[in-house]
Amino acid sequence: MIPSVVDYLDYREYLKDFYEAKKAMKSDYSYRVFTNRGDLKSPSHLKMIIDGKRNLTTKTIPKYVKALGLTSKKETKFFELLVQYTQEKDMSEKKELFCHLMDEKKKKGLTLIENAQFQFFANWYNVVIYVLLDIADFEGANENLLKLFKGEVSMKMAKESFTILRTLGLIERNNEGYWKQSKGALSTSEDIRDMALLEYHSTMIKLGLTSLRRDAMSEREFNGATLQINKENLPEVKKMIRDFRKEINQYTSSLDNCDQVYQLNIQFFPLTEQII
Repeated sequence: MIPSVVDYLDYREYLKDFYEAKKAMKSDYSYRVFTNRGDLKSPSHLKMIIDGKRNLTTKTIPKYVKALGLTSKKETKFFELLVQYTQEKDMSEKKELFCHLMDEKKKKGLTLIENAQFQFFANWYNVVIYVLLDIADFEGANENLLKLFKGEVSMKMAKESFTILRTLGLIERNNEGYWKQSKGALSTSEDIRDMALLEYHSTMIKLGLTSLRRDAMSEREFNGATLQINKENLPEVKKMIRDFRKEINQYTSSLDNCDQVYQLNIQFFPLTEQII
């Protein structure tokens, strides 16, 4: 069966599957047949695109649309967006293109699992609610849950969060009717994860500033140091930070009778250029 372009978030994967499907249907189908149909000069053009050795351009995209046999305007638009999304390096621009792709999928009534994966990390309260369900009993989004967020989360946001967690299979109802963490694991593409984590860390930094101004010193811990470093030692320091985070996570995960959710932010970033 020929794959549908709207099922993909990477146009190179789509092209690979398209070629393999055509080859399975007709053994004499080749890269040359594809490129000839698209009026492309090089017979190896498709192979280089699939392997990531070349990118599509505004000139070659229409030729690929022709070679792929995309006749509807919606499929053509989706393919064009998909190419832009896959090749975009700037995360802010990539996020905008991702949202456009999700809108197109929504129009077709497709399951937006990719959007749920993105939203889980991008909106900080989804992770918090997920953690809360492991330490307390909640039948769903209600006032008892909302009051824990100090006015930062609305009922609408909480309901959307439960929808996302259910869509991803991360929570399930127990015999008493309470939502609890399931044994399901979250798996997502590198692109979605990178975009979402940019949003996640940006928001958590802002929430840290809110806590600095709002919460009593006895309720929080803020620390920092301005350091000198050799570029060669950077990987080792980053490893020490990751090990520390894992140690804290393991310790808190082993505690009984937990009654609150905290955020541990660790930032380590350059303040100057390297001295030459």
